[in-house]
Amino acid sequence: MVNKIGLSNYREIILCIIGLLYAIGASVYHPIILVSLVFLVYFFVNQKLLYLYTIPFFCLYLIFIPFGSANFNVCYALLVFLGCLSFIFSFKTHIKQKATWIFILYFLGISAGLLYAPDIRLGIHLTLLNFIAFMTILVGQQIANNYSVEIILKNIILLGLPIGVLNVIFLLLPDLEISFLQSSLASLFIDSGALSVLFGEGYNNILDPRKAGTFFVNTNVAAVFFGMLFWTSISLRLKSTRRYYNVIIIIYFLALISTNSRAGIGAIAFTILILILINIKKKKTWVRIILLSFPVLLLGIIFANTGLFSNVVDRLSINAIQSDPRMEIWRFALSHIHPIFGLGYGGWEQISFQMGESLSKLPPHNNFLIVWSWSGILGVFSLALLMFGVLFISVKRYVNTKNPIYIALIGSYATVLFQGMFDNYFLHNYRISTLLFMITGLILFTKNKEKKP
Repeated sequence: MVNKIGLSNYREIILCIIGLLYAIGASVYHPIILVSLVFLVYFFVNQKLLYLYTIPFFCLYLIFIPFGSANFNVCYALLVFLGCLSFIFSFKTHIKQKATWIFILYFLGISAGLLYAPDIRLGIHLTLLNFIAFMTILVGQQIANNYSVEIILKNIILLGLPIGVLNVIFLLLPDLEISFLQSSLASLFIDSGALSVLFGEGYNNILDPRKAGTFFVNTNVAAVFFGMLFWTSISLRLKSTRRYYNVIIIIYFLALISTNSRAGIGAIAFTILILILINIKKKKTWVRIILLSFPVLLLGIIFANTGLFSNVVDRLSINAIQSDPRMEIWRFALSHIHPIFGLGYGGWEQISFQMGESLSKLPPHNNFLIVWSWSGILGVFSLALLMFGVLFISVKRYVNTKNPIYIALIGSYATVLFQGMFDNYFLHNYRISTLLFMITGLILFTKNKEKKP
């Protein structure tokens, strides 16, 4: 069990900082050299530093390095490299995990759309993203097998604090966020493809001065990211007596409401309801959850009354919801997607023009609808198996063990499910997928019990 980095490892920490500075320089001048730097320094020199700090850092920040006309994603390179190694050398350990089998079944089901995909290139791209998500789960399992899960989760929420603080600052100073998005620094953390069209045909709500997203061009997706970190912080606070977690919880909540996302706020309320229902017979536990949530929600109400969040309050009205373009998109999707086979990968893009010019480039805005369009009813069942399967296992273990660490997973999946009813980011957003499946691999991993002679 690893509790802290010893004094003898300061050399590696300094090396990590130098490596990060080198990475920023390499992003402009010699990006290909970064590959050897990452693997040699962080894997062969000190695996302890790699697993405790480097992987949590890259899961949050990703780091995109321009390479020719494409981007080199440092995080994905590391995860695939380590995931493949782990699967080869720890095959029996991984194959005994329920999360492994759930994801394999999901992967097979959602890949069915490849057989009749109008856009096979899109299908292969999304299939590769699913493969990387699987590698992320394997890496999470490998880390959980050798290190303390609580320490890794603590490192994740601590390393993510600058993003949360920046999101609040960007809400207060929207011009500063625009300057950041136009700078070369932004391309290190946001896919250059999204940035290149952001101020043109790829306009997104991060440009709305009443919203902030920092590393996300879509602030609704940013709300999911901060929601996962918010519930992870609460789970660690319930497991610990350290009060500094209260500050972390408040920061992530403020970062979440700074996105001005209706669904983000709804996801918080939805998850609190689930946790109260789970703990309905454990008065002490759900009272603690409410007591932890109340000051945070109160602070949110105070901030809402400052006028900074009048936009989200107005958009929660019945008229605003009824006039939301999602309603028209959903009606179109339900009437045009084949009930059994869907449309195949790329099929939605071939028919969406029928909704009119203003909606022609918009996706279904629902995770289950977009998966239905890709792979039909088999894809929907596969996604349901993944989401509800992980949620069921988490709830069951939480009830049986009373270990609050499972609240991180329950909160994360409840957030993804709720927000996924109104948007689709599940695979399209690298940062959401990486963080979600890293947490999944870490928390659901169960060590093999040694047989007594």
